[in-house]
Amino acid sequence: MADSNLIKCGLAASLLYLLPALAIVAGPRTGAFTMSFTQTTSLADGDEIAHRMLHRIVYEDRRSNHEVLAGQSIDPTKESWQVYVPESYTGAEAYGVLVWVSPFDSGRLPDGWRNGLEDHKLIYVGADRSGNGQGVMDRRVPLALTGLANIEAAYKVDSARIYIGGFSGGGVTASRIAAAYADVFTGGLYVSTSEGIGTEDVPVPSSDRYVLMQTRNRYAFTSGDEEGTNKIMNTRAEDAYRGLCVLRLEFIHIPNATHANLEPRYFSRALKFLDEPKPVDPADQADCEKQRDGRRAAAIDAIRQAFTAGDRDKAHDLLIALHQSFGPLAEPEFSHYAGCLNGNTLSTDCLGKPTGGG
Repeated sequence: MADSNLIKCGLAASLLYLLPALAIVAGPRTGAFTMSFTQTTSLADGDEIAHRMLHRIVYEDRRSNHEVLAGQSIDPTKESWQVYVPESYTGAEAYGVLVWVSPFDSGRLPDGWRNGLEDHKLIYVGADRSGNGQGVMDRRVPLALTGLANIEAAYKVDSARIYIGGFSGGGVTASRIAAAYADVFTGGLYVSTSEGIGTEDVPVPSSDRYVLMQTRNRYAFTSGDEEGTNKIMNTRAEDAYRGLCVLRLEFIHIPNATHANLEPRYFSRALKFLDEPKPVDPADQADCEKQRDGRRAAAIDAIRQAFTAGDRDKAHDLLIALHQSFGPLAEPEFSHYAGCLNGNTLSTDCLGKPTGGG
């Protein structure tokens, strides 16, 4: 009996020594799973989101009216995300991340996408309760950013390959996030529908982020050739990017397809473009910027003429249109002529024609 007890004690001790080794062998969690997170990120603070995603005039107006709330609008411990980590991930090599915005309230990995993620060494994360019926700035945006922050905390991530994407209404939200957070996301995948920049809903981002959209980031648009309205929206979004000289783009036309998420082969094709975009011809970039600057100059001249004619209402409307279309590229003229309207700028070109005499 004594010998038997000694054997049992020896086995127990051996198992205790073995447990840490087994934990090491197990490695980081891979495969598909659902989980809640604990970390928040300052990028998802309510004021930060509003500052990035709203036009400057709208943001300043809402902030002065106390309509912009600072702090976190979600509690990550009470939310859930669908995660897929390729089985090949060991932690020895940095993997990219695809943050997905679904039009539905499940962030589930679309069928058939695992091989594409494996081949391109991408981790997938999609939030639940982030569908089209959810608020954009108080839920969909912070859920996407928080999901990314927690993946970055748990895995070795390649910062040069952090993509955001979405299908249908999720593609619209993803495109808005991609522009506002162009310093975070190096690429976007917009399936069926998206929103361009320089629009009523999506401002041209700050100068540093706009430069990143032009020089580093890349964007893939996909539409079924039978989609109708959604394809038109996606085409307009691509045109808006091109009009502001964001040219590292790919538009994948899917023949005989209606409104649906990507089949595996088109998903892999989009990922290949995001990972290996073709360089932009410098001559094309220069020509585009020349045309863009010509449109900007014409818009500013129209504002100047409105002031000369004494039509302040027209000047106001043209200023709003200038800022919407060009954002930071409208400076310094935008601030100068805005000052003409609010009395902060004292200059002869603020004055209209003399009205009377003698």
